[in-house]
Amino acid sequence: MPLPNPQMIVGVAWFREDQWQWLRALAADPEVLEPTHAEWLAIAEKTMRDLAKHGVVAQKVTVDVYALHAWCVEQRRPLNSSARAEYVSAHPPGDGNHA
Repeated sequence: MPLPNPQMIVGVAWFREDQWQWLRALAADPEVLEPTHAEWLAIAEKTMRDLAKHGVVAQKVTVDVYALHAWCVEQRRPLNSSARAEYVSAHPPGDGNHA
């Protein structure tokens, strides 16, 4: 009997519109962030669809920018793309630490 194919599950950082400009202001790499939340949202939603097409289960991880900033300060690291990715990995969906 063949074993079931385990699905890959990834967390995708999900930022709130009311915190988008604050994220850009705090980011060490604002040039890699879209100028507006609407532009970022369009790309994020496309990424979710593309991952699903490839069999990857993408789960939104709502990121509170204030909590992310505090985490970066605690970790003594700049708030950049690497830190955002690591933060999402450290705070999977449903753990209650980021909503």
